[in-house]
Amino acid sequence: MGVKKEKGGYGMEVQDFYQQHLEEIMDDIERLVKADSPSTNKELADQCKDVLQGLFRTYFGRPANEMVMETVGNHLKFTIGTGQEQVLLVGHYDTVWEPGKITYRETSDRIYGPGILDMKSSLISAIWFLKYVHDFDIPLKKKIVLLINSDEEIGSMTSRPFLEAEATVSLAAFILEPPVVGTGDLKTARKGTSKYLLKMKGKSAHAGNNPQEGVSAITEAAKQILKINEQTNYDKGTTLNVGLVQGGGKLNVVPNEAHVGVDVRAATKKEQERIDQFFENIEANDARVKIEIEGGINRPPMERTKKSEELFEIAEEEAEELGFDVNEAKVGGASDGNFTSQIVATLDGLGLVGDGIHAEHEHIECAHIVERMALLANTVLEVMDEL
Repeated sequence: MGVKKEKGGYGMEVQDFYQQHLEEIMDDIERLVKADSPSTNKELADQCKDVLQGLFRTYFGRPANEMVMETVGNHLKFTIGTGQEQVLLVGHYDTVWEPGKITYRETSDRIYGPGILDMKSSLISAIWFLKYVHDFDIPLKKKIVLLINSDEEIGSMTSRPFLEAEATVSLAAFILEPPVVGTGDLKTARKGTSKYLLKMKGKSAHAGNNPQEGVSAITEAAKQILKINEQTNYDKGTTLNVGLVQGGGKLNVVPNEAHVGVDVRAATKKEQERIDQFFENIEANDARVKIEIEGGINRPPMERTKKSEELFEIAEEEAEELGFDVNEAKVGGASDGNFTSQIVATLDGLGLVGDGIHAEHEHIECAHIVERMALLANTVLEVMDEL
């Protein structure tokens, strides 16, 4: 059977499809959320991956391709459609939650569980979008590639090459992260992220008998923290947060070691590189202190572009067709969209609606499941027609 495309997208037909299959969709969400998948536990992550593979086999008669990893869960790539050109959907199945920390539960209007918002429910949304295309034999002149990784929460260190390779041969990328909490806005810009660890090494001494012979690493750390804080520039969207301070232990000993950990967010590459240079050029206030610096830039900023604006405008029109409004937003958090946006037009926040990312009340809102799934499907199909 086929679906005739109407002006402005695939209309309400895809929404009707999801509504008719909502119970099955929610069953799939439950199954995936209950499969714990902490980023650093390969055994559990691969068990969750197997749940996804089971869905691919059930709905399409074949599994996704697997990229075998040594220390994290295997990454997945599933392709539907034909043609030389493609669009890219990006998601991740790893979570920040250790097994049993929070449990799956349902209320009349919400579903709670580890990683349900970030972003297992959105993976089900993507799979059911592909199922809609498959079941209704939607004519595709381009391929749709769904890339699912297992290490997004820890920086996508092993999956980044695959993300960038697929982005290079794609016409557009759609990130399945949830929309902005509270507003439902889609994301056309994200700050870049960097992390640094400063290790100060001084000299121990007895704090009572001969303190003058010691060199306090904590004192040096305190002075460095003040300099670090001075680099924050809210007008330019640059923030530095000292989130870790360690050192000393015994009150009667001049501390010979201290550690300072810093999270950096920057809205532009220029600012990100400025901060990186700042850390590379740090010098001790006390020449007797040795400072070692680890870390650096992780994700570059996802900056709003004319092409990403065009993707949003299509999504905006599709939302209107479905009976609700969406706006665009710039956010401080990072995603794999930070990588793809360096290469291809990227629209982020096309996942399901909820609250509590990385918090114990993480949940999705049942009332918006169908409409947000329809928004993803209609937006991607419309973009494929227009590109």
